[in-house]
Amino acid sequence: MASLCNSSSTSLKTPFTSSSTSLSSTPKPSQLFIHGKRNQMFKVSCKVTNNNGDQNQNVETNSVDRRNVLLGLGGLYGVANAIPLAASAAPAPPPDLSSCSIARINENQVVPYSCCAPKPDDMEKVPYYKFPSMTKLRVRQPAHEANEEYIAKYNLAISRMKDLDKTQPLNPIGFKQQANIHCAYCNGAYRIGGKELQVHNSWLFFPFHRWYLYFHERIVGKFIDDPTFALPYWNWDHPKGMRFPAMYDREGTSLFDVTRDQSHRNGAVIDLGFFGNEVETTQLQLMSNNLTLMYRQMVTNAPCPRMFFGGPYDLGVNTELPGTIENIPHGPVHIWSGTVRGSTLPNGAISNGENMGHFYSAGLDPVFFCHHSNVDRMWSEWKATGGKRTDITHKDWLNSEFFFYDENENPYRVKVRDCLDTKKMGYDYKPIATPWRNFKPLTKASAGKVNTASLPPASNVFPLAKLDKAISFSINRPTSSRTQQEKNAQEEMLTFSSIRYDNRGYIRFDVFLNVDNNVNANELDKAEFAGSYTSLPHVHRAGETNHIATVDFQLAITELLEDIGLEDEDTIAVTLVPKRGGEGISIEGATISLADC
Repeated sequence: MASLCNSSSTSLKTPFTSSSTSLSSTPKPSQLFIHGKRNQMFKVSCKVTNNNGDQNQNVETNSVDRRNVLLGLGGLYGVANAIPLAASAAPAPPPDLSSCSIARINENQVVPYSCCAPKPDDMEKVPYYKFPSMTKLRVRQPAHEANEEYIAKYNLAISRMKDLDKTQPLNPIGFKQQANIHCAYCNGAYRIGGKELQVHNSWLFFPFHRWYLYFHERIVGKFIDDPTFALPYWNWDHPKGMRFPAMYDREGTSLFDVTRDQSHRNGAVIDLGFFGNEVETTQLQLMSNNLTLMYRQMVTNAPCPRMFFGGPYDLGVNTELPGTIENIPHGPVHIWSGTVRGSTLPNGAISNGENMGHFYSAGLDPVFFCHHSNVDRMWSEWKATGGKRTDITHKDWLNSEFFFYDENENPYRVKVRDCLDTKKMGYDYKPIATPWRNFKPLTKASAGKVNTASLPPASNVFPLAKLDKAISFSINRPTSSRTQQEKNAQEEMLTFSSIRYDNRGYIRFDVFLNVDNNVNANELDKAEFAGSYTSLPHVHRAGETNHIATVDFQLAITELLEDIGLEDEDTIAVTLVPKRGGEGISIEGATISLADC
């Protein structure tokens, strides 16, 4: 494909005009901007740092210019790496759009086409988006409940989008250009201030994808002349939705994609913690594990905004600060759906996880939008859980801006503050049971308290040179027997500091409390399971030699200590179980502390 930089555009009157219709000479997939400029999205950066501070959401900072924050950043798990909003770095200059480079699959392989997109002729004149009037809400329904009429309409729309690719490949509402939104900002096409930009693995993950799906949904509806069309959601958080959606698995239809893991078809139950290795257990146990992971990610480990949404973007340092859901199950669903890395693709090439399992190609599989529809739904479900689970109030987040083209190819700026209420955006989700809310694991893997005197103290275990096998140790708490008021004020955090590993591969290890290293780590539905650390392979530029990530990882354990009956104990047992890449993981230390949530 030719280079896609600098062009004017003429709007389509309909999405089905002939190839002779006057069109832009370059595609205009949705873009993300800083200072009115386009940035790169979704490439995971290489280093994680932690300033060990509090993330006070009511304090404004100068870390990012609120008027022009249009970007996000990438990385790893949970409250891991919580840094303070006061971490400051002067806003870096925007990237030079004319120098957009080829996106990379890995350090030795480039994306075989250009994902670059141009900016409007005059970015300063691009208006802010105003929601059009509506007569009824678009209601997104579970994919497994879709009827044949709906499936036929959806297939027709995607078929027409793909047909537009053939006659007008540079049209921004074509299917390929919609997919290129992901590619352009995920795989190293743009750099600013010496680092690559993206919207993943920070507090911009949720709002960016909400806006992305909002415009995509309206584009799909335009192709079938149905403004009420709503995307389906793959409700992998419910046992009825824990299989690949059948509507996307019909060969010969526009919703089908050949680049999927064939072993995960035909009713296979998804593993929401999947990182390349199949769990040897029953389907019932796998579903139970999934519900446990959902409870931990939505409730236990996400008691407040900074843990659910992830950390802020800081132009000054390479940080990786994703929230709980982005880490699990968002990432594992991508990996589980795509082809096995290293296998042979239908075209004879060696797989990098295409399509769903790699950043650059994920949007090429229609199920991407179904998956992210449920990710978006989790935002609403999380807020409905109550407690401190509210939207971020910091102005740097609320005033962050993105740039998209609508279904009529008109360019618009959008703000995070305008996407906090789905009903105001014109859509909602069909209610469905959320069994994970009541799936707090109460069954214990061990009776009573593990004899911590028989375990080595953390000070004797760390630094740990490699996590090549399960290890158990004892660790002291800062205090015990806290009152409910004290618990409400501060969360007890288990922190693993300076975790190091080669970030070109998959990484996962699980954390358990009050068990020894003989724990059955394939059964996660136990009260002692605290959570998982994971990392996806990072994209590197050719010649780059630094492949070592350094991260801190935190888990909220207040609720676990209550459930296990360890609130009054001064010392507890912790067990780490490597699931993927453990032989390359080293850990500097482990501590327990109290932190404002």
